[in-house]
Amino acid sequence: MELLSDLFQVTLVGIILGAGLPILFGLAIRFSVPAQGLEGHPSEHIPAWQRALAGLLFLIIIAAVVLGLLWITQGRLYDTFGWDIFGTGGTSGH
Repeated sequence: MELLSDLFQVTLVGIILGAGLPILFGLAIRFSVPAQGLEGHPSEHIPAWQRALAGLLFLIIIAAVVLGLLWITQGRLYDTFGWDIFGTGGTSGH
């Protein structure tokens, strides 16, 4: 039963990070461009809430990428600099 629980957790994280980040990126791109006007021409104005939401989505994506890189390199960071970023003692990746 524990194996199924672990499998579910890995699958859920894979779906969130595998499909979730590209979806957030697509939404951020969509919110960062002007909307179409009534005649099909792009509007020059982007509402402040739309720009703020796009910026927030881009920040979430950047944070996820940085955290992922730190997680992957945590063993090397611990061995080289003594940084124990995630409190694991640098044991991952050995």
